Formats: sequence, C-alpha cells, structure tokens
Amino acid sequence: MPSIYSMMDISRWGLIASTRQLDTISHNVANVNNADYSRQEVVQATRNPERASEGFYGTGVKLLDVIQHVDKLLFERISDKTSDQEYQNARLTQLSRLEALSNEAGDAGLGYEITAFFNAWQDVSNNPESSAVRQVLKETANNLVNRLQTLMTDLAQVKRDQDTYLSGAVSDANATCRRIAELNHQIAADEASGKTSNDLRDERMAQINKLAELIDINWFETGDGSITIQAGTGKTLVQSDYPRDSDADPLYFGPVDGYSEHQLVWRNLNVVMDASEVTGGSIGAWLQVRGGTLPTGSTGTDTGDIPQMQAFLNDLAETIIVEVNKLHSQGAGLDLMTSVTGTYGSSSASTSFNDSTNVLPFGSIVQDGTLDIWAYENGTRRGYTINVYASDSLTTLVNRINATINPTMNPTSNPVATVVENKYLSINSSGGIEFAFANDTSNVLAALGINTFFQGASASSISLNDNIQNNVRNIAAGRLLEDGEHATGDATNALDLADLKDANTMTGATETFNEAVIAWAAELGTKISAASDSLSFNETALAELQNMRDNVSAVNLDEEMIKMIRFQRSYQMAAKMINVADTLLATLLETKR
Repeated sequence: MPSIYSMMDISRWGLIASTRQLDTISHNVANVNNADYSRQEVVQATRNPERASEGFYGTGVKLLDVIQHVDKLLFERISDKTSDQEYQNARLTQLSRLEALSNEAGDAGLGYEITAFFNAWQDVSNNPESSAVRQVLKETANNLVNRLQTLMTDLAQVKRDQDTYLSGAVSDANATCRRIAELNHQIAADEASGKTSNDLRDERMAQINKLAELIDINWFETGDGSITIQAGTGKTLVQSDYPRDSDADPLYFGPVDGYSEHQLVWRNLNVVMDASEVTGGSIGAWLQVRGGTLPTGSTGTDTGDIPQMQAFLNDLAETIIVEVNKLHSQGAGLDLMTSVTGTYGSSSASTSFNDSTNVLPFGSIVQDGTLDIWAYENGTRRGYTINVYASDSLTTLVNRINATINPTMNPTSNPVATVVENKYLSINSSGGIEFAFANDTSNVLAALGINTFFQGASASSISLNDNIQNNVRNIAAGRLLEDGEHATGDATNALDLADLKDANTMTGATETFNEAVIAWAAELGTKISAASDSLSFNETALAELQNMRDNVSAVNLDEEMIKMIRFQRSYQMAAKMINVADTLLATLLETKR
C-alpha cells in the first residue's frame, strides 16, 4: 500500500538504479581509449505496481541486465578483413626484401652482369691473344658467378627467416587458441544464469582478431555462448573449452616425414596445411613467400615466391652454362692440351647418357652426332672423327675413342681416353703429343665438362672451370681451322660466344638472357604492385568497418557526460525523496507525542 515507507522503498530502488548507471558510465569512460572495449549500458524497467482501492501505485524501478552495444555480423567482417590486411602487409614486406635483393635498377643487377660478361667476349674477339683482355673476361665472369651465388644465398636466408617467423606465429596462434578456449569456458559458466559476460566477451573478441592477424579463420557462436573457430577447410582450432591443458596444440610447425622442409600441420589429423589452404594472416603470407610445401619427389610446381625466383635463377644459370659450354668445349685456347678431365660425373661408367636415372646434370643435351679430335706431334697433325650416340655410356664412348685414335692405348703415340672414379671422362697424352677438339655436334663434351668454361649445374654451384680460373690462356677464343691448324689469333669462338647475348635461348627459345631477366624483375614488380594495391584496399575497407563498429560500440564522451549528469540528478532526487519521507515520518511521530 502507498505509504511513507513505500516512498522510502521506491527512493531506495532509485538510488540503487542511479548508482548502477553511474558505475557503468564510469566503466565506459575508463575504457574510452580501449579499442577492444564495447560500450555497456544498464537496462532498467518499472517494478510491478501495487493495487489499491483507487487504482495501481508504482513501486519504483528494477535493473534487468547490463548489455553491450555490438553488431556480431560486423565483428565477423572485421576479423575477415584483419586477416586479409595482415596477409598483404606481411607479404608486401617480404616481396620488398626480394626486390631489394634483385636490385635490377642498379649497376650491380643481374642483367648488368650478363651484359658485361658477353661484352667481355666481344673484347676478347677483338684481341684474342691479349692476356689482359682475357683476364678482364675472367673477372667479369667471376662477377656474374658471384652475383648468381649471392642471390641464391640471400634467397635461402630470406627463406630461413620465413621459417623463423612461421615458428613464432604458430606458437602465438596456439597460445591464442588456448586463451580463447579458457574464455569460452568462463563465458559459458557465467552466462548459464542468462546474463551476458560483457568484459570477457570483449577480451575474447580481441583474441579472435589477434588470431585472425595470424591465420584466416571462420568462427561462429554456439548456444551456450562459446565460440567455435576453424581454419582452412574446416579444421577446428577452438571448440568450447578445447584445447584444454591436457590437449596437444591444434597447430604444429616443424619437420614432417615426406617433406624436405618444415610444414604447418593441423594436429587433429596430422594434415599438412599449405599456402593454397591458408590464404590469410601473416602465416598464410609467409607460407606463400617461402613455398616448400610440396612432398619430396613431387613433380608439381612450387608456386611460392622464393622458389619461383630460385627456379628462374637456376634456369638462367643452367642455360648460360649449357650454351657457353657447348661453344667453348669445341674451341681452342692459346695452348693445346695434354690432359683434360671432365667436371660432370655420370652415375657410373656403364650408365647411358640418356638414362633418366643418370645423375649427369646435362645428360639430356647429348644427341647422336660426331666429335673431332686432333692430335699434334712435332709440327704434324692428324684428325679423327668419333661417332657419339645419346645411348652411349662412358665405357662405350671411351672404347670407341680409343679404338678410333689409339687402339694400343699408348699415350706417347696418341691421346688415350679413360674413365676416372667410375664417372668422369679423362683424356691424356704424353711424349710431346698434344690434342684439341672441334665440331662436336653431339654436345657430349659440354655434357661431360670437357674443355668447358663453366662448371657447376645451378645458380648456387656455378663457377669458372678450374682450368680457366688458373690459366686464362685456356680460354677457347678460337677454333681449329678446317685442316686442324691451331691458329692462336683466331677469334671465331669468341665472336659466337659474344653473339649469345642477343640469341633467344630462354623461355622456350623466345627470349634473350636480358629479356628474361627483365621479365623476371617485372613479374616481381607486378606482385609488389598487386600486394600494395590490395593492402591499400584492405586498409580502407577495414578502417570503414572499424568506423561502423565504433558508431555502434565505441564510447562517446559527450553522451556519457549527458548520462552522467542525468543519473547524478536522479540520484540526488532519490536521496531528496528519502529526506522528505524521513521528514514526514518525523512529523508523524511528533504528532503522536
């Protein structure tokens, strides 16, 4: 029934409501600079009225809940864009490192070194007997070799850096998953009563965005308020309170059987996750840059940014080695030879050159053809033509050479061919006998590393042949004349080698060396431009989403000030009403006296 006491009781509820409202306003203001905080508000309603004979009288106010102002669909879009932005940012950073390594805009670029190398051959052709010019060619070739090797070394270091980044990021992702699982457990327990655990939800959302920075995820809320998070093609990272303390981490990065490099593994089924599945977050970016997710022995193409660069450099180096060696091997230096041993080894002396299992690096270039060997003795010369077949082995080739030029295998009468270490071809003579090669239409000399300019078979292993490195007189700038005469002033070979600069030898014989390098650098530049554009787009999109989120969830100090004044006044009026009721009660008691 309405009375002085009910007036006090109503005012008491008013004091409580105003205090709770002011507490919440204080909490909002304290978190105004917390980007992860969502504005909270106390929901209040009218208490049930009491009935009197003349009608219903109010009984004051009651507090229903403390709610957050959030848009859950907006949160999902923000986490998606966060993954996209971090992916482009991380990839752009690493691609920029790769661009700095290539440095094709400077004088130390690969294209510059290739041009200088073939120009040096042109200079040798103008003065083939000059030791000084030959020395310049050697140094220029060494510069090209060093540039290729340095690029491969630097790329390998960047690749190792990606492993370091990935290892740390996976550890962070696992720790974040565990924290989200803990929050799931707490939230589900707290909200069993039907009330929302606002601050824990804010922390969980911050952890979800932190995880999204690392790896692209899909997430959804279940009926008990917990979150389920999946990565890739439905691979669960968090579900209810999983992972628990007793559970293994959901993700693993390290050695995996059947792979030559460390892999990202989903532990639930021990499934490797590659860059085609992880397409967001810094982990996705580093996987894309690093590559290396193909199983050992796979014939697939590694689409990683670094492996593609390495593949191009290896293709470039191999083509330079093969094309230069094919010409150089059938030329002649200033001095004739008395001994030469190949630098490329066959699997065994009995293995055919064209055997797919042969480890001979350039065995595939051997074709059916002929090879001329000229022997020189006391001013006389004699020439021999050797038939060569792609199906030959070292043993059959050696036997055919000896049967043609020296059946007695007497090195003082003619050169003798032998097999060294069961894998290398060696030709030797003595007793004043010298020899030279010409007209190798089979490419067997280049394939076996006989009288070549380069040795090695990749951008990492390429180097000058030791015979060239130790004596520039062995640079084969000329060729034997048709009758076998050794004309030291001949520059035919040097001219043909210089012409390789403008020959279409790359990309299926459609581009020159420099054109291929330019296309390679342009492709990298295109990737960087695309990553930069995507980053700018995602930054703009994410900023817009954040603004939309702030419009819903951020604390507005002006609004909080207005509410603070309103509830301060409400509190004061409730207190005044209690004071009035107390005065009325005192008056009533005084009347009784």
